[in-house]
Amino acid sequence: MNILFKNIPIGTTGYDLAEFIESEFNLDSIENKKLSITVCCIEMMERQDHFCHPVKQYGIVRLSPPDLAIKVIRRLDGLFFDTLKISVREYYIRSVKNDPRLNLIDAPEMDMEKRIKDRREHSLIYSRHI
Repeated sequence: MNILFKNIPIGTTGYDLAEFIESEFNLDSIENKKLSITVCCIEMMERQDHFCHPVKQYGIVRLSPPDLAIKVIRRLDGLFFDTLKISVREYYIRSVKNDPRLNLIDAPEMDMEKRIKDRREHSLIYSRHI
């Protein structure tokens, strides 16, 4: 299952995020399962402004089995990571086929403009060149 970490500090690396997740989840672990996350399972993304400066940073972490991933989501959602409160949820992959922005159907030209020419335009009957 893929997990999305939102509102993480800018400049955080995949290694830092993995270290944070492991330390917080394994802190009071009663079970014998220890969570181990490899850095190759983490993808870091950032949102930039018009001047290519990072504004927000996100992390996508792949965990299995799904029941362990759900426990991680419940445990880490709302915690503070370097003075920022992070939000954690399941990451859904969007389908390009369902994107409404890409499915805009252009109206046919006949329906867009039914008038052939402007009604205010009159032929110049009494005109002459000066």
